[in-house]
Amino acid sequence: MGKQLIRLLAFFSKELHEVRRQPRLVLALILGPFLILLLFGLGYQAAPLRPRAMLVIPDSLQQQIDVSAITVAANYTYDLIGVTNDENAALAKLNAREIDLVQVLPADAAQRLQRGEPVPVSYHYSEINPLNETWLQSIGYAQVNEMNKALLMQTTARVQQDVRTNQEWIGQVKSELDALSPDSPNAAQHQNSIRRLRALVGVMTASPLLAAQATANGRNPDEVRTELNALATDLDALDAAIVNQQLSQQQPLLQNVRTRLASLESLMKNFTQVPANVIVSPLQPEYKNAQGHALTLATFYAPGVLALILQHIAVTLGALSLVRERLLGAIELFRVAPISARQVLLGKYLAYIFFIGIIAAILAVAMTWMQVPVRGDIGSLVAVLALLVLGSLGIGFLISTFSTSDTQAIQLSMLMLLLSIFFSGFFLPLENFWLPVRTIGFMLPITPSIMALQDLMLRGVMPTFWVWLLLGGIALVTFFIVNIFAARQLRFG
Repeated sequence: MGKQLIRLLAFFSKELHEVRRQPRLVLALILGPFLILLLFGLGYQAAPLRPRAMLVIPDSLQQQIDVSAITVAANYTYDLIGVTNDENAALAKLNAREIDLVQVLPADAAQRLQRGEPVPVSYHYSEINPLNETWLQSIGYAQVNEMNKALLMQTTARVQQDVRTNQEWIGQVKSELDALSPDSPNAAQHQNSIRRLRALVGVMTASPLLAAQATANGRNPDEVRTELNALATDLDALDAAIVNQQLSQQQPLLQNVRTRLASLESLMKNFTQVPANVIVSPLQPEYKNAQGHALTLATFYAPGVLALILQHIAVTLGALSLVRERLLGAIELFRVAPISARQVLLGKYLAYIFFIGIIAAILAVAMTWMQVPVRGDIGSLVAVLALLVLGSLGIGFLISTFSTSDTQAIQLSMLMLLLSIFFSGFFLPLENFWLPVRTIGFMLPITPSIMALQDLMLRGVMPTFWVWLLLGGIALVTFFIVNIFAARQLRFG
């Protein structure tokens, strides 16, 4: 047992000295990842795309709408360069790449609305990036919603002003009704007021704005409409009584009209006091993150960057290990030495884990300095990183058994890096991939490692059982496969 331990430690010491004798490699492996992580954290800008845009609003339409409200809505999502009535000039600026987006409102918008047709708002852009195109379309959708809201608020404000005017007039009608009697000399004048009031009640009964306001005040719109319909019926009966000179027999009806008219006046008063934006947009979004606050993109990607760097270092060191032994002729010495392939591999594993552990500690300190949180258990975090390094070293040693030169080993290591970037969930969500391709991603050590590190560092929860099973399975399977191939290649018994 003591001899086996001495042999294992001999390979451990040998690999450490091999790394120590290559100072440039050491600096590249330590400073390189640190600089990558530092530049990523300091250089990434998470600001959303704000395209340079121009609005095209024809002169005929500018006379019918409030252009200032449209431009205020546009500034929510665009860097608004200006408003013009010349569509060709705006498109020329787009083609010259002076702006990114042209938004065009049609000149016949009012006519379309009168015919009950939707009004198309055209967006012109010149974009080759499909992600940017999707973003432009999404903010175009948001912009149309903002414009619709702005136009509705203008309409609502005008309706509220009309209601205020009618409210004053209804006060006069109430006074007339109070003075209305069978022998009144102004019965015909009162009749005109009653008929005008009847028409106003009919308009209000069909008003969607009134229904929205009634809902905002906690009332049922159907109940309000029922009251208005009852008032309309009473006004019709009161009009008929005046025509038939039967007003003396309709005193209870007259009292009902006065009571319902007072209720209508109260409803109109409430309607004019509610802000237009509350009537148009009664629902407002409110966001609550169970994590407490939103993370920056740099913080979110930090666990993935850490896993990617450690995996690449481990794969590269493992891929060059046995290749270097063959090129230096050390394989012949190992064949005659009283050691086994397993002892050689274990010695290399221990040396590289020790060395990569130092790099991981340096990167962890750098991440702490960059204010990346570690909310979970530190011991579990160390275990995840250890399993990641074990699995990555296994893949690197497997590459080394098939490589015939340093160049080939490095090329295969770079191929592994590309696979990890695209199919591990680091760059693109795994859910977006076809299932067989997604399965390839789960065969990489970095895939479950990113899940585990995000759970431990950002969420503060333990990784699921399946994540641990994947990490441990990759480490064990790669070790046994490498042991078999190394034993055959080195002809160890």
